[in-house]
Amino acid sequence: MTASGPHVPRAVLLDVDFTLLRPGDLFSAAGYRATGARFGLRLDVDRWHEAERRAFAAVKARRDGRGNAHDDEVYEIIAEAIVTAMGGDDPARVDRCAAVIVDAWGRCENFSLYDDVRPCLVRLRAAGLVVGLVSNTSRDLDEVLESFDLGELVDGAVTSSQVGLFKPAPEIFAAALACVGAAAGETVMVGDSYGDDVAGALAAGLAGAALLDRAGRRADRPGRAPLEAPVIGSLEELPVLLGLG
Repeated sequence: MTASGPHVPRAVLLDVDFTLLRPGDLFSAAGYRATGARFGLRLDVDRWHEAERRAFAAVKARRDGRGNAHDDEVYEIIAEAIVTAMGGDDPARVDRCAAVIVDAWGRCENFSLYDDVRPCLVRLRAAGLVVGLVSNTSRDLDEVLESFDLGELVDGAVTSSQVGLFKPAPEIFAAALACVGAAAGETVMVGDSYGDDVAGALAAGLAGAALLDRAGRRADRPGRAPLEAPVIGSLEELPVLLGLG
């Protein structure tokens, strides 16, 4: 990663969900079970990990067919895949349950900031770095900044719904760079998705990228091919990685 060398970057782009924002309990296995019960569905929390894999596969199949075009329906596809994999067996009830979950995903009150977010942003700001957000979402990021009192710590934000393309499309990174007034060669990207955030940023010409692996999943799966970017477990590690000391 270029940023770990002698030259500190001028700008940092950050993903939002699972990077800055922690989804609430509603989006956990127990939360899905509780929401399913409202519609007469008996969802099995022991099937949660399989449900996550099913959702990932469903999204991959959808995006393989549509490319990187922004797609609001993908959020319902995720919720429906999880509900079905957890045991939802009535299509009409599954649809209603998924719709409630998708609606909740769009509301800031169902999220919280990870504890390391504000200290990291304060450190980046104190060092004079430009900070931008870039997210695959239909959520209003201006509302996110206001809800979590981040407006003075973030210089701009871009979503896939605005650009019409999901990460890893280079156009969304270009839009984010334009939004914060930074050049690709002086900017690094940090996010929780290797394909969307890291590989996408590097392909778009950014100076570097880092994978944020909060759950330690990379460490849990030894023997995987080495990544083209450093892995951090917390945003507490980011200032040092960027050469800020």
